[in-house]
Amino acid sequence: MEVSNMAKFDFETLTIGEVETIEHISGSPIDSLMDDSALKGKSLKAVVFIIKKRDNAMFTLDDAAKLSFKEAMDLLNAGEEADPKD
Repeated sequence: MEVSNMAKFDFETLTIGEVETIEHISGSPIDSLMDDSALKGKSLKAVVFIIKKRDNAMFTLDDAAKLSFKEAMDLLNAGEEADPKD
């Protein structure tokens, strides 16, 4: 499974504060999240944290860290139509 699926998340919906939070947590500029050579664990945790925090103010970084990789990727791909070939 490729982590480049992070590109399917609509980053244009992020607030400046959310971008700052993602950069702080991941330790990388927001535009580096799509770089195939970039570390993905912290970046994925940061983006999942922001997505879940929008719906649940009590959601924490520890909660994000407990999600499986599949759960995180499903969250990033939420709202996409299933491929009829699958």
